[in-house]
This record gives sequence, C-alpha cells and structure tokens, in this order.
Amino acid sequence: MKQYKRHSLRDLAKILGVTTRTIYNWEKAKKIPKPKRDPMSRYRIYTEQDIKKLKKITGR
Repeated sequence: MKQYKRHSLRDLAKILGVTTRTIYNWEKAKKIPKPKRDPMSRYRIYTEQDIKKLKKITGR
C-alpha cells in the first residue's frame, strides 16, 4: 500500500495563506468538502490530492 503525505489543518492553512478559522468557516458554509479524519485522534487530515482540489476551489 502506497503511503501518502498527510497534512494537518495548520499545514493546509499555511499552504493556502489563510487562517485555520477561515478553513473552519469554509467548511461550515459548505464552500469546501469536509476532510478525512484520523481514526484515532479525529484530527482533520489532508492529502496532496485534497490540497490540489482545495486550491482549485478556493482560487489560492
């Protein structure tokens, strides 16, 4: 099974140049899809593919 790099919410915010609160607001407003979650910690996790998709959606 191929292992993909996983990014945290903080990583995503830094990549997109926004705050974590902005990402929460986008999720709440359904502007972006809900992310996958780590099964143990329940933290949001984003793959490289997710980030590419979010960059397109947000125009960042």
